[in-house]
Amino acid sequence: MKPSLIMSFVVTMMISALLIPIVIKVGKKLGIVAHKNKRTVHKIEVPRIGGYAIYISSLIGAVIFLKTDPQINAILIAGFLVFFVGLLDDVHDLSPKTKLIVELAAALIVIGYGNIYLKGFDFVPENWVPIIPGMITVLWIVGITNAINLIDGLDGLSSGISIIVLFTISMTSLTSGRTDIASLSLVLAGSIMGFLFYNFHPAKVFLGDCGALYIGFMISVISLLGFGYNVSTFFTLGAPIVVLMVPIMDTLIAIIRRKVHHKKFSEADKAHLHHNLMFKLKLGHRKSVIVLYGVTFLFSLTSYIYLYDPTLGTIMFIILMLIFELFVEMTNMVSRKYKPLLTIINIFVQSDHLPKIKILERYRSKRSKKRAVIDQLVMISCLLLIIGGSVTYIHLNQEKPIIKEQRVTPYLKTGSSELLNDIYVRLDKAYQSKLLNDECQLAAAYFAVDYFTLKGKEDNQVGGLDYIYPKLQSEFNSFALKSFYTYKEEYPKLEVEDYEIISFSPSKVVIEGLEDNEYYNVLISLEFNREVEGLSNSANIVLALDNDRFYVVGVDNA
Repeated sequence: MKPSLIMSFVVTMMISALLIPIVIKVGKKLGIVAHKNKRTVHKIEVPRIGGYAIYISSLIGAVIFLKTDPQINAILIAGFLVFFVGLLDDVHDLSPKTKLIVELAAALIVIGYGNIYLKGFDFVPENWVPIIPGMITVLWIVGITNAINLIDGLDGLSSGISIIVLFTISMTSLTSGRTDIASLSLVLAGSIMGFLFYNFHPAKVFLGDCGALYIGFMISVISLLGFGYNVSTFFTLGAPIVVLMVPIMDTLIAIIRRKVHHKKFSEADKAHLHHNLMFKLKLGHRKSVIVLYGVTFLFSLTSYIYLYDPTLGTIMFIILMLIFELFVEMTNMVSRKYKPLLTIINIFVQSDHLPKIKILERYRSKRSKKRAVIDQLVMISCLLLIIGGSVTYIHLNQEKPIIKEQRVTPYLKTGSSELLNDIYVRLDKAYQSKLLNDECQLAAAYFAVDYFTLKGKEDNQVGGLDYIYPKLQSEFNSFALKSFYTYKEEYPKLEVEDYEIISFSPSKVVIEGLEDNEYYNVLISLEFNREVEGLSNSANIVLALDNDRFYVVGVDNA
C-alpha cells in the first residue's frame, strides 16, 4: 500500500479525533442528545451529532487526497444531502418519508451525474438496460443507507463494522487499479476511526442520523465502484452483499419479524442481532460488539478470498450462512415457530431441544432398538455420501482442465523495462479474462509509461505509438516529436519509474468515424527518475474501445 493511502487514513483519523471533543460540548450545550427510552441500552443522555465530525474530517480528507472527477463530485454532493437531512433529523426529528425522498434524490444524483450504477445486465432487452440497473442501484443505495442506521444500536457497533467494510473495499479496489476509490474508502475509514475512540463502550458520543445515514450512503455508493465497476453483475453487487451481510440480514429479518407480528416497519424493537447477543446469550455490551466485528471480518475475508479462489470463497460463505441461520432460529429472531434448519436437523439428531415432527415422533416411539440402529446407519451413510459427493465434485472440477478459447492479444510489447514488463503481463491477463475495466486502465498505463520514457529511445522514435488509434498515429507522431520529445536532447535518460491510476471514468470525447464506440478517461500520475522543470507528472489518457481492444485517442498534459 502506497504512503499516500496510509496518510489519507491517518490524517483524517487525527482530524476526526480532534473534532469530537468540540462536537460533544456543542451537542450538550444545544441539547442534541439521545434520550433514554424503552429501546435504548445506554443509561445517560449522550450527544448524538458525532457524525458531524466524521463528515467534516472526511470532506477535508477528500480535498487533500482526492482529485476531482464526475464520479467523486457526484458522491460528495449526494453525500452532503444525506448528511444534511440526517443532521436536521437529529435536531428536529424529521418524518421517515422526508428522509426517504432525500435519499432517493441523492441516489439519482449519483446515477445521473456520476454515471455510477450496476453494470453487466447483458441478459435483459437493450431498451430496458438503463431502467433495470438504475432501479436496482437506487434500491441498493437506499437499502444500505438505512441498514447501517438500523444496526447503530450498541456503542461502537455500526462505526466498527463500517471500518471493516471500508478496509475490505479499499483492498479490493486496489486489485482493480482503483486507487481513487481506495483513497476515498480510507479517508472515510480514518474519519470513523477517530470517532470510534469516543464511541466504543462506554460511549461519550453517538453517530446520530447525520453520521449513520452518511456512512451508510457512502458505503453503498463506494461499494459499487470498489468491488469491480463495469465488470459483472455478480461481483459489483454480490461482493458488497457478502461484506455487508450483517446489516443486510439484520434489516431483512427485522422487516420479516415486524410483518409476522403485524407491526409497522418503522416501529422499533429490541430483537436485533446485537440485542440477542447482549440479552439472550448474555454476552454483555462489549463482547456483543466484538462478536459482530468478528462476523463482519469473516464475511469480508470470504469476499476477498473469492477473488482468488471462488470455490473456497463459496464454501466459506455457505458455512457462515448456515451458522447465521442457526443463530436466528435458536434466538427466535423471526418468530418462535420459524425453525426450518433445526427441524431438518431433528431428522438426523434426536433431542428434546429441537422442534418436534409429529409423524417422526410417532415412528420413533414404536420402532425397535434394532430398527433405530439401522436408521442411524442409513442417515450416517446418506450424510457421508453427500459430503463425499460434494468433495469429489469440487475435486474433479478443480482438476479438470477448463477449455477456453485462447484469445490472441492485440497489444504489442514495445518496451523492455521491468515496469513495462509487469504492466504487459497484467494487461495480457486482463485481456484473456475479458476484464474490460482492468484492460482499459492497463493499456493506458502501458502507453503512458512507454511514451513518457525517453531512455533507450532512438532518434525520432516515439514510445507507445502502437497503442494510438491507427488513423491518428501519423498525426500524433509528428505532434510528439514537436512537443514532449524535444526534452530528449537535454534529458536522454528520463524514465518513468512508477505510476498510479488516479481515476477512471467514462469519457464524453467522440472521434470522427467512431461515434458509436465507448470512450474512457484514465488519469495517471507518473513518477520520473528525475525532476524536469515544466513537465507535468500526470496525464489524462482518453481511450476508445474498437475491434476488441482499447486505443489511445487523446493525451492531455503531454
